[in-house]
Amino acid sequence: VTVSPWLPGQLYVVSDSPRTIISSLPPSQKFSVKDYNRISDEERFAVEHSTIKFPNPSWVRVKSGMYKGAIGYVFDPDQSDLFVNVLVAVREFPYSMPSGSEALLDRSRLPKDKEVTDIIRNGEVIGCSYKGQRYYGGLLLKKFHRYQLELVTCPHTDNIRLHLQSGFDISFVKKSIMAFSMQFLRAGDAVRIITGSVPSEIGTIDVERVFWVGDAVRVVAGSYLGLEGHVIQMDKEMFRVCQGVSMEEVNILRS
Repeated sequence: VTVSPWLPGQLYVVSDSPRTIISSLPPSQKFSVKDYNRISDEERFAVEHSTIKFPNPSWVRVKSGMYKGAIGYVFDPDQSDLFVNVLVAVREFPYSMPSGSEALLDRSRLPKDKEVTDIIRNGEVIGCSYKGQRYYGGLLLKKFHRYQLELVTCPHTDNIRLHLQSGFDISFVKKSIMAFSMQFLRAGDAVRIITGSVPSEIGTIDVERVFWVGDAVRVVAGSYLGLEGHVIQMDKEMFRVCQGVSMEEVNILRS
């Protein structure tokens, strides 16, 4: 299945018939398909070649191998072949770690010798190289085959928390977190304009949700996922929330 790069909502599927396609869909989606059209060989060629490159930067999910399920940051403007450079949280460490660990590289645990070299950009150290591997902000730069990856438009904030901690391309990561939070806006919510202007009733701007003391909230990411309660105190970095059932008070970081 390939998402159309030109028409939102259009999918390209390789199949022997529409019946096969509809039989493979879950019951909840069987009535969402409006039309089927067979495409020409020329259009098929265009579709296949339109998906060779990912936007740079963008988010992708690894579909197989040691890093299956990992969300990575595309760090490859050229993509000159079928392999793509992606920054992922480390799962294979050059030092001892518990099985199943996923974390940023801890440079302080690497040898203090010439095997470790700095990666410098514009006079600033942004990472290091060690035994043939390159790390940026503690994230591993790893090559994946194009067909091992799928584009993720809006990753869950929990899946990119280590990218945020790394400090690498922090503006892009924060925009992604903001895009995730926008999914929970509803008509009538108070918002604050961050960038852009409102020259008319129709336009594109960046906004953020405005919270007030007393608001009912539900946590959608992090260690308190699913917690419901009311905001009793807040500042630029933290919410203090009183749980609705236990009346316990907890501190929750803003995204």
